[in-house]
Amino acid sequence: MSACVRLAIFVTCIAILAGCSRERRDWQSAQTADTIEAYGDFLAKHGDSPLATQAEARVKQLGEERDWQQAATADTIEAYQAYLRQHPESKWAEEARIRVENFSLAGATPGAPAAPEPVAPGPAAPSDASPAAAAPPVVASPAVTAPPAPAARPFGHGIQLGAFSTEAKARAEWERAAHAHGSVLAGLSPAVVAVKSGGSTLYRLRAATPGEAKSRSICEALRAKGQACVVVLPVGK
Repeated sequence: MSACVRLAIFVTCIAILAGCSRERRDWQSAQTADTIEAYGDFLAKHGDSPLATQAEARVKQLGEERDWQQAATADTIEAYQAYLRQHPESKWAEEARIRVENFSLAGATPGAPAAPEPVAPGPAAPSDASPAAAAPPVVASPAVTAPPAPAARPFGHGIQLGAFSTEAKARAEWERAAHAHGSVLAGLSPAVVAVKSGGSTLYRLRAATPGEAKSRSICEALRAKGQACVVVLPVGK
């Protein structure tokens, strides 16, 4: 091997080592700063680096943290909804959904019912009847009085105090509310209703009441004490 070839190899190795050294130094600088800008600068300089994937993942994490802090600082239903639109699968998404529902609960019109649980629709009536069905033959028969429709069961009235990420948290909130507002909640028993929301499960804290009037009076008394509360009515009410 000639001296020129050996020199070229040596220079190439030096250049590679220098490039690796710069990349490692820039990576350490990005980690030390730990900001979106620092990792963005690293990616601009070393987009083909094996460390680029880590840098991109950290940029995403930092972006979610920044946006969550902004939403929590604003602490409004609009801020949490905007966060969910940007980061529907983030580590704070479930908490954001809970806060949205609790804001909806606390901001409900006094006495307004909470949304009832969805029910499956019954079978649809046929849209087109056959001529025979539309005009059956007339047959003389005694008049028959149809039996009265059964009365709706007086069940399903209640109140809702919040939504939580676990059943345990919902029940802990009941204990707190019962301790703070025992005279208002006396005689009521908690019911935790699990519902799907945005791919996760929320746990609504509810309590059944004897009727709508009782639900409204309880919520009025609780809201006067600073406790969020909305009336829950039976499905179809």
